[in-house]
Amino acid sequence: MSRETGLRDKLPEESSSDSQPLPPSRCKACGSADFERLWDQGNGFSVAECRDCLLTATLPALPAADIARYYPARYYGKKNRRFHSLLEKVIPVFRARRRRAIERQVRAGRMLDVGCGRGLLPALMRTHGWEVYGVEFSETAADHARNELKVPVFVGDFCESPFPGSHFDVIVFWHVLEHVVDPVAALRKSYEISKPGGLLVIAVPNFESLQAQATRRHWFHLDVPRHYHHFRLTVLRRLLEENGFSVEAVSHFSLEYNPYGWIQSLLNWIGFPTNLLYEFLKNKSARADARPVYRYPLRFLLMLLTLPVVVPSSFVLFLLETVLRRGGTVEVYARSTKPERD
Repeated sequence: MSRETGLRDKLPEESSSDSQPLPPSRCKACGSADFERLWDQGNGFSVAECRDCLLTATLPALPAADIARYYPARYYGKKNRRFHSLLEKVIPVFRARRRRAIERQVRAGRMLDVGCGRGLLPALMRTHGWEVYGVEFSETAADHARNELKVPVFVGDFCESPFPGSHFDVIVFWHVLEHVVDPVAALRKSYEISKPGGLLVIAVPNFESLQAQATRRHWFHLDVPRHYHHFRLTVLRRLLEENGFSVEAVSHFSLEYNPYGWIQSLLNWIGFPTNLLYEFLKNKSARADARPVYRYPLRFLLMLLTLPVVVPSSFVLFLLETVLRRGGTVEVYARSTKPERD
């Protein structure tokens, strides 16, 4: 199997000829239909850049009704646990870091977590005095947050959520904005429901990072076609400013995402089956292939032999990208510029 297909989540076949044709793709930021195709990603999809505003997108962009097929139940894992139990023990450490980052800028108030997953961040914030809400795209994704942790979760399109205007002190999009069909509409909705001076927290893969530029179509964080857009930090900053937010801080340091981003991207680039190590590290119920080691025994062994070189190199590259402020993922903290009411 080629490295382009490899162990990337098994995707449905392209729509048959009697399916509804997709409308012409237009940039969600500026409306232009003038795209430059950067490369073919496989499975009938390409990564392309708007020539007018530089927003990068996956083409064709699937309608919401079709994209749901690319989030099968196994995508979330049994009880929304995606990783091996040892890795799951580390996750609360990173959630605690997010809480501290938010509370350095905002005292306890009302928080909305868009794409809240199993609800760990809202549940943690609630224990520190926050009133919390979540948004998820499907009942499956919302199950743990809603039924186990009792977090109020709206299921559906964030832009259609019923929250009142000027309602939230903090809105969080943690590796979610790239999954949204229309990110500009999402930013406008965030402006509408945020309080004056409210904090918007966005974490996204950074398309102008060293990782992305070095490994291109092998970059771990592309995740085509589930990622509708691939944000350059400069483009994201401009979109925020155009839609009512002022960027206050940007962090290129992410121990949670960036070292592993290098590890998996380099392994993909070398030629191992796509995301083979990532599949191995998942909970069995979340794997695209239940037995990746048995499927690729020789290549898995060769991959293990490369790790003593790839892992230290990845941490060096992680430190370099942090110093150069070109992190593989970035965290952006922005304030609503909405004026206070008299």
